[in-house]
Order: sequence, then C-alpha cells, then structure tokens
Amino acid sequence: MKITTAIFDLDGTLLNTLGDLCDSVNCAVMRHGFPAVTEEQTRQYVGNGVRKLVERCIPEGKRSETMLDTCLDDFRTAYNERMMNRTQPYDGILPLLKTLKKAGVSVGVLSNKYDLAAKSLIRHFFGDLCQITIGERPDMPRKPDPTGALQLLRELGGEPASTLYIGDSATDMQTAKNAGLTAVGVTWGFRSADELKEAGADALANAPAELLPLFERGPLNIDALCSAFTGRGFAFSYFPTAKEAAAYLSQVCAGQSVSLGGSITLKELGFPEAFDSSTEVHWHWIDPDDCFQTPDIYLTSANGLSETGEIVNIDGNGNRVAGTLYGPKRCIFVCGINKLCPDLASAIERARTIAAPLNAKRLHRQTPCAADGKCHDCRAPERICRALVVHMGPMKKMDSCELVLIGEHLGY
Repeated sequence: MKITTAIFDLDGTLLNTLGDLCDSVNCAVMRHGFPAVTEEQTRQYVGNGVRKLVERCIPEGKRSETMLDTCLDDFRTAYNERMMNRTQPYDGILPLLKTLKKAGVSVGVLSNKYDLAAKSLIRHFFGDLCQITIGERPDMPRKPDPTGALQLLRELGGEPASTLYIGDSATDMQTAKNAGLTAVGVTWGFRSADELKEAGADALANAPAELLPLFERGPLNIDALCSAFTGRGFAFSYFPTAKEAAAYLSQVCAGQSVSLGGSITLKELGFPEAFDSSTEVHWHWIDPDDCFQTPDIYLTSANGLSETGEIVNIDGNGNRVAGTLYGPKRCIFVCGINKLCPDLASAIERARTIAAPLNAKRLHRQTPCAADGKCHDCRAPERICRALVVHMGPMKKMDSCELVLIGEHLGY
C-alpha cells in the first residue's frame, strides 16, 4: 500500500538539536550552581518534554518544584535565544521532504518540545515542506499519549493504514503503537537501533533516503513475502539487521565448504572475514582462479527480488550465476530490502537499470551505463549484461535453496 501521510518527530529525527539543547540547559542549571551536563548526557535525557529534560539535569537532591519551575523558565529564555545557533537538519532530510512534497505526501510534525519552539524551528528550516506542527502545550498531552498523533492525522486527512510515524526514540515507537500507526525508527538520532527494536519499531532506517521505499510500498509484510518464496519451494529467512544476518550465515557455514559469488552485499556483511575458522572458503575475489563450483554451500546475492517470489540475476562471465544453477548442495541468496520489487517485471528492470550500471561503474567498464548510469542495451565489448537468470524455484539437484532477506539496504 502506498503511503500518503507521514508524521515526523522533530529532535533527533528531522533536526540535530543536541548542541543547542545542551547549551541552553547548562545556561539554566549552572546559573543556580549545578554542574554542567555533557552532550551525551543531554542525548539520554531528551525525549519526554523540556520539563523532564531540565528535571534530569538538576541534581536529584535539589529537584524541588520551585527549583524546577525556575530552571525551566531559565531554560526557555536561553533556548529561545540559542535554538538556531548549532541546530541543523540531518543530511538527506531536505531532499527527502522535497521528494515527499512532490509525491503529494502530507507531512506533519509531532514534538514534545514546547509548541512555540517547535513551530519556529520547522518554519525556519523547512517552510511549507511540513504542513502542520504540534508541540507540547497545555491542551495536548505529551507523547507517548496518542492524542497529538491522532489530531495530526485528522488535520492532514490521513488514514492509519497509509500513514507512517517516524521517530528516533522508544517514546516515538510507543506513540505510533498507541495511535495505531506504523512505527518507523531512525538510527541517526538520539537513540540506538536496539532501543527502537525493543520498543516495537516496524521498520528501521539508517539514512533518510532509506525511508523512500517505505512510502512507495509501505512497510514490509514479512509473512506475505515468506509465503511467496516458500510457495515456490525456496527456504526463507528474514533478519532486521545485517549483524543478525551475518551471525546466522557464519553459523550455517561453519564446518562447510563455501563458495562466494562476487557480491558487494557479502562484502558489506563482513565476509569472508566473518566466517567461522572451520569454514573452507573459496572466493575468486581473493584468488582469481578460485571458482570452486561444487561446494557444500554457494553463497551469493541477487540483483532483484519480486514480491511474487522470483529471484533475478544478471552476469557477464557466468561464474556468479553458474553456482546458483548447478553444482552446490545448497544455495543461499543474501539480499537487502533495496533489492525488493513489486513483481517480476520490475525486478528485471531493477537488475538492468540499477544494479548493472552501478556494477559496470564499480568495475571500471567502458560502457555507456558506467558513464551515465542508464541502461542503453548496448553492444559494448565490455558489457556485463550477458546472461539474465530468473529463479522461479530451486534447482532439482540441490538439497535446498534459501533467500536470506535483510531489513537494511545492502549492495547494488
């Protein structure tokens, strides 16, 4: 389902406000003789509104209501003067918001920052790229209460099923769940991926550009993908992170002879170094003449996957796809979610127009696509698109053929 509405958190998601928050809270607490806090401490204290931030920065034995009110007033005064000194949008946020506006996606911002500051920052940095901003105010409970998210949803004209809630903290993930929205955690902000996953994130993004596929297809339906691939006879495993997938593959390959097809995905996962010492490794990237085609396990990636269960690869020399067809006892395709396409036609198109040009450029091939990133269906002598293989099911002679899908962008 295509996403038509997005609700973003502010601090740690759209804007890196950490420096100005730290400077302002120190201005407030040091005025009363309390020790300064570091930016790392501030990072851990934000997320539940400025009153809670200030409270956490006052030594425990000094946290009277009177002192808290005084420091909070001092913080607001300091922050109003400083909130645009060091604050900047995260890299990639402006292009993302411009793309969403062009695509007609309605965008709102929900923050536990007090309302005046939230609105001022959004207006200054993003103008009309964000349509509505709601911050903390007397008539609006703080997150994770869903009231603000549901009000934004009504004002933006969105529906829960076609809305993403995007934030960097457990509070944000809880807000999304409380409002019945899809929770997307971003790892470039103030909290860790582990915290986001533990809080129930439906998807994670490591960079703003990784959010765009979610707007095109919606969040991954792992159960449906598992049914599509297993229905064709493939084994299927899903891991939210590359780290988890690498641990699984290292365990599976321990004590086995393993050949690797040329793969940026596997390189990004840390192989061959990540293999157990008991694994017998054959990889032509290490030894150009090492193309062992009858291992226990053939480990490779793919150029495209269809949500209907097909696996697509393009090759120039044939050694990479050969191992997926005949010889190994077992074949494992390892792919990031960037390889996933709605159907077979778009998976083939991805292989030809995205993966092949990027690989041609990486390999310094003298082809038109290496120069401009576009497929020309050329006849260049160094063309790398010489074989197109579509796996519609496992080969008969293999014991098993498995897709390992990873919830991160990997490879080309």
